[in-house]
Amino acid sequence: MARRGEARRARDRDQGPGRDAARQGGRRPRARDDPRPRPGVRAARALPRLRLRGREGGSRGLRREAEARLQGPLTLSRFVEPPRLRTAAGEDVDERRATWLELFFDLVFVAAVGQLANALSSHPTFPRFLGFVAVFVPVWWAWAGFTFYANRFDTDDLPYRLLTLLGMFLVAVLATTVRSVFDGHSSGFVVAYLGVRVILLVLYERARRHVPEARRLTAIFLVAFGTATGFWLGSLALPAPARYWLWGVALVLELGAPLLAWRQLPTAPIHPRHIPERFGLLTLIVLGESVLGVVLGIAHVPWGAASGAAAAAGFVAAAALWWIYFDFLDETTISARGLVGGLTYTYMHFFVVVGLAAMGAGVKLAIFAAGGQGRYDDTSWILCAGLAMTMVGLAAIQLVTPPVLLDADVALRLGTVVAALALVPFGLSPLVVALVLAGLLVAQVAYELLEHEEHAGAVSRPAPRV
Repeated sequence: MARRGEARRARDRDQGPGRDAARQGGRRPRARDDPRPRPGVRAARALPRLRLRGREGGSRGLRREAEARLQGPLTLSRFVEPPRLRTAAGEDVDERRATWLELFFDLVFVAAVGQLANALSSHPTFPRFLGFVAVFVPVWWAWAGFTFYANRFDTDDLPYRLLTLLGMFLVAVLATTVRSVFDGHSSGFVVAYLGVRVILLVLYERARRHVPEARRLTAIFLVAFGTATGFWLGSLALPAPARYWLWGVALVLELGAPLLAWRQLPTAPIHPRHIPERFGLLTLIVLGESVLGVVLGIAHVPWGAASGAAAAAGFVAAAALWWIYFDFLDETTISARGLVGGLTYTYMHFFVVVGLAAMGAGVKLAIFAAGGQGRYDDTSWILCAGLAMTMVGLAAIQLVTPPVLLDADVALRLGTVVAALALVPFGLSPLVVALVLAGLLVAQVAYELLEHEEHAGAVSRPAPRV
């Protein structure tokens, strides 16, 4: 009976319903090496010595870390990181690359560019071309404003992401109102652009409060951008053309803000690798407008020798421009020549981008004309003007480039400008003009490949890592 009672107590202690009572007493002292846990104490589980992506404990370690984070206080401060100067001492300036949010941002802006190009190709007149260039200015400057803010102060926290996404939505709204500007209904465009600028003001106010070394720079930007916003708002109360004069004053203030802050720019320098990458990505996407022009053009006309030749010429021109920009345009301009080089690089990219967008419209019109749509026979000047603007921008950037490439590059760019504009008075068909311009660009690429072979590896840019 005694043995049976001891056996029952042992069974109750281990697994039976009376284990709690059995733990209260009636047990012998535990030996030093007894592996059983003490009463009321859960044995600690040994952690395996595994490493999973730099963490101790493998998948269990990851689970414990996740549980610990979930058990911590869920406060807003966990999602907020105030702006800081990304180019300050101690920051990793070598590994700065475009983020996925920035690439998403570019795609939304290209939608607005596409709407502008469609507005030009649907009414290919000289007044419409002037309006196309004028409306392109605020669209491009909105992109530049967000890009330069992110370059200096982006911490990718929750407020920045939400404000940027809201800005992207407003840019999408802006894209839907672009065509109505040419019809005299511009209030929607102004309201959408006002929203974009107000978001940028909020971002710069955050930077002013949290980045003391850039406080004077951000204050100048806030005053200039805020005053310009007032002019945009006031333009809603005026009819055309007085409204457009206020737009011009506002844009002068916005574009001139970096010049007003000339002495303060060195206190918050830009990232010398991030900005060329951002401009390169935008240029690449807008260059796709030329390819899109080929696709849209050939989709609306029957295939034939003339339409096929126009499409081939448009694609070859786009490929040659890609080659020239990414292999022979030195991106060190933005940092190697100080403020003059940086500002030239920035402002001249407007002409590069607007010219590429106009070329996309011109290529589509050339294919329409070659496909038998006679009302587009006199639109070759759009293709010439687009290429001339692009080459003017590239030549200006090349002029302030350090002496790595020969001066012949500038002569080639300017020579292409002269040749493109010289074709306009002759009234040649869009097909002939497209073939001539494509031939000029191919010849330029061939010359530069032979002349600058020793520099090609140093100048050519690698694809961005994101």
